[in-house]
Amino acid sequence: MVSPNIEDYLEHIHIFTRKEQRPVKTTELANLLGVKPAAVTGMAKKLSSEGYIIYEPYVGIKLDEKGELIARKILRKHLIIEHFLVDCLGVDLKDACNEACKLEHSMSDDTIERLYVYMKKPATCPHGEKIEKAFPDEKNKE
Repeated sequence: MVSPNIEDYLEHIHIFTRKEQRPVKTTELANLLGVKPAAVTGMAKKLSSEGYIIYEPYVGIKLDEKGELIARKILRKHLIIEHFLVDCLGVDLKDACNEACKLEHSMSDDTIERLYVYMKKPATCPHGEKIEKAFPDEKNKE
């Protein structure tokens, strides 16, 4: 089991690299996470040694297979929680995003999937992001 801090790093790397189609630089990741670049460099070395990312100084950071699986799972949790908060509870979108960031680390996979089914398996979150399967080879839950 990884810490919420590591999950946040992996999730942000996943989102950035998927959108930009390139590795994320340590300064870019530091800005996204609101931390100092030195903190990102230290974490990148740790995550690289544990097999979550591929870190090349002066090139950037991208996820390894192990990190990708965790990031996809956390992002899926975030989007499902966000959808529930906005569409079922009427929470403001900005507040829902902040709350989802907190809850994604503490809710079990089983509870998230039950919530997803309860909401009739929404295809997207309130931002319009597609709610993808957690694992690429997983049978389509949608």
